[in-house]
Amino acid sequence: MLGILSPVGGLVAIVAVVVALLVGARGLGLHWDPFGSGARRLETAERRADTAAAQAEARGLEVEGAVAQSARLEHHHQQAVGLARVTVAARAEARNAYDAQIQLDPDRAARLRDHDRELCSFAPGVCGSAPADPSAGGADALSTGSSAGGADTG
Repeated sequence: MLGILSPVGGLVAIVAVVVALLVGARGLGLHWDPFGSGARRLETAERRADTAAAQAEARGLEVEGAVAQSARLEHHHQQAVGLARVTVAARAEARNAYDAQIQLDPDRAARLRDHDRELCSFAPGVCGSAPADPSAGGADALSTGSSAGGADTG
């Protein structure tokens, strides 16, 4: 059969047969990848998928953390509002108490100042704006003098 074809025709026939074999083999699922480019593409795609999954998980954790932080902030805010409400009520009750205008015994006032200083040493940020000597005067100062009863021994 090759004898009747010219040399160029024989070459064309051989190329056609090789191409037909390659197309047929490819159709059967066979492929030839001498440089491994398919494996590199697969590896790159897997790396990208892993990176995307890790980033998605990180975004999820960020959102979860933001929600938890928001809940803690709201809880703290509610505590602060409640504390302010209780403080206002306690201050009003103390100023309107029957013995609010009675002066304290000097020993009791000194003991209260000492306790106040001790508390301020535990939380100096809370007491930062308090005057050095509360009995020196001011609206929140302790008044010293004779008390209505005996000295507080407790």
